[in-house]
Amino acid sequence: MTIGSEILYDYMSQGRKIRYRLFAWRSFPTLEAAQEPIDVVIPIIVKDLYILPLCLEGVHRCVAHPVKDIYIVAPQEDPIIKFCRENGLQYVDETSVLGFSPKDLNIQIQNPDGSMRNRSGWLFQQLVKLSGAIGTCRHYLCIDADHVLIRPHVFLTASGETVFYMSYEEHQPYYDNIRMLMPGMPLDRLSYVDHKMLFDKEQLALLHQTLGERSHGDWVKTIIDSYDHRQFAGFSEFELYGNFVKDKVRRPWLQKRLPYSRIADYETLQRRWSGSRWSLTFPDYINE
Repeated sequence: MTIGSEILYDYMSQGRKIRYRLFAWRSFPTLEAAQEPIDVVIPIIVKDLYILPLCLEGVHRCVAHPVKDIYIVAPQEDPIIKFCRENGLQYVDETSVLGFSPKDLNIQIQNPDGSMRNRSGWLFQQLVKLSGAIGTCRHYLCIDADHVLIRPHVFLTASGETVFYMSYEEHQPYYDNIRMLMPGMPLDRLSYVDHKMLFDKEQLALLHQTLGERSHGDWVKTIIDSYDHRQFAGFSEFELYGNFVKDKVRRPWLQKRLPYSRIADYETLQRRWSGSRWSLTFPDYINE
């Protein structure tokens, strides 16, 4: 990237943040939540057990729909299976969803210092979210284990529209990938990357069919083959699906990112932040 292009990128990023602030400050009508049951799907690994209880508390308190079952998709590790059993969660062996494990992907990305980093698990959990193969409900909410809802969220309106919570995230490789997968599909001016998303299995079937047309019906292979191995983050399930769905309602995400040092019990977090935020995220990378 040249100096001139860096300046242009910074200018465009600032414009995106301004658009988001104007969007977030708007007055929105109250949404009437659909009362059909939904499932919740959370892909995790062992380290996520640290923050997962807060995530689950947010789901129980702030999802404005009946939740039928909560599915934890994970490797076969005793601490995870024990946690699911003790908390009434449905454990799903991650290898059963797509018929392979993250190790089978073997996606290696070269870091700037020349070392290699494995991104197989990162892409695998996105494919799991897009699979439509978990749960018994038509709609299922996928939420990242480090994401905590602290105010009520509607994800499906009474009229059947999916509610997407928009951010100002901007990562150009995501959009380059979508243009390769879906040439000509219009892209939104804000981002669908918000740590949570409601998926509709009927919409996913259409997406799978569209993607599969490029790989003899194999939508998973299409996505894997499209991944640019020069990019640390070269694909986004949220950007792809959010832009693909036509009938939808958009809302600002209004979230706050915090380090582990700011973790507290749920009531304290809600009391401290719910006046200005709708959700909190505790990503482990900012603690490294």
